[in-house]
Amino acid sequence: MRVKFIFILAFLTLGACASTPEEGIEFAAWQLPEGQPREVVQMLNGRYGEQQFGLQVRLSLKEERMQIAALDALGRRAFDILWTGKGVEATRADWISEELNAVDILKVIVAAYWPADDPMQARVADRAETLDITYQSLRANAWNEQVHIRDTELQYEMTIISYELAP
Repeated sequence: MRVKFIFILAFLTLGACASTPEEGIEFAAWQLPEGQPREVVQMLNGRYGEQQFGLQVRLSLKEERMQIAALDALGRRAFDILWTGKGVEATRADWISEELNAVDILKVIVAAYWPADDPMQARVADRAETLDITYQSLRANAWNEQVHIRDTELQYEMTIISYELAP
């Protein structure tokens, strides 16, 4: 079962839980979109096939890196992703499917949240083709409102409510 989007896509484990690092992840070097650092919390609820899922996600976008951490409804760390100029490092809890893919999560984040004219959009165009993304109001407001993402090819959909924290 492809649980790629216990997304967000879902990121490392608590001390009592084991985790598995992903090795050799290749993706574009990190560049801060719009040159604007952000600290964002997200509530993510979705469905993969018939399976429901929910996550609380924290994204930290800074000049030198993007760091993502996701917790499940019980507060267990699901996965972590670190994207720097050197590439991507990721860990996921052992109870998260091996099909969870850090680069795919990053591609969906870029497709949904980066400006439409950002050069990174060209790097994720293949992934963006399969996504139906609906914004509550405007794409420019996505970091502070609801975004609905649907992928009929992978049979999942999710609603993400984002709140950008004050610097």
